[in-house]
Amino acid sequence: MLTLDESKIRKGKPVGLPYVGSKKKISKKIVQLIIQNFGKDKTVYDIFGGGGAITAECIINGLDVRYNDLDKTVVSMLETVLKTDIEFLKTLIVSRDDFFEILSKEEKTAEDNLKLLVNSFGNGKKTYLYNKEVSDIKYKSSHRIISNHDVFSGYRQTATYNQTLDKHKGQIDTLKQLERLQQLERLEQINKLQQIQGDVTHPFTAFDYKQFSNVTNAIIYLDPPYESTSKYYNENEIDYKDFYNWAVKMSNENIVLISSYTVSNERFKEVYNFNKAKSTFQGGIGNGHTEKLFMVKDN
Repeated sequence: MLTLDESKIRKGKPVGLPYVGSKKKISKKIVQLIIQNFGKDKTVYDIFGGGGAITAECIINGLDVRYNDLDKTVVSMLETVLKTDIEFLKTLIVSRDDFFEILSKEEKTAEDNLKLLVNSFGNGKKTYLYNKEVSDIKYKSSHRIISNHDVFSGYRQTATYNQTLDKHKGQIDTLKQLERLQQLERLEQINKLQQIQGDVTHPFTAFDYKQFSNVTNAIIYLDPPYESTSKYYNENEIDYKDFYNWAVKMSNENIVLISSYTVSNERFKEVYNFNKAKSTFQGGIGNGHTEKLFMVKDN
């Protein structure tokens, strides 16, 4: 079993895109597990990188990391957020009409996809975050707040927010949770990584996991779709027998960690249990299973 001294976990919120299936809630623990059990001298390969929570946490902790995800859309979104500034982030708030206009586009840019992500219910990029009755009020209120202030998480302490509450006294409950600003706060946290690492020099790739078969002397962190709940990886079905065979082979010359709540292959063993972290489906619906880390038994 791996050991973790939780007193060494950094303070502050986890970082990452508000992305379906993100390991953001346990990313700080995962990276500290890597550091405390395997050191900081090996490159970390975050091969099913998703929203970039593990990659971001590695950067914060001074680890050399390589981010990858087969979904080119999420790769481009993450790169865009890392290389931009707070003024760009402010432009990601869009109205209900703009949202559906973007959604109807056949070809979408990274900026388009970020707008859909930030402004969608459950971060599914399909349905607008607010219902039709309150969407206009919340959009205008959010836009007014970020136009006058350079804060996202602290928006409730701004004069503009309090003035907005006074103006809409009958709709205070509607305005108390401006979820879109909370989404932008997550993006701002990623953006601040520029202050830690300067120019983005870590390669961001969109390869199939087998493209990393020649990697040696590294830490390979794998967070594939849950074996029993998700059949597709970017619309390409994973052959889990092949995947586990590949992971075992890679463990001969690397440290291989798999994030899941179950691994059906008997060659793997549970090495850490995040007993307070429950996995979720799209939209935040819990399935009741506990996140775990697995390694090949012989390792």
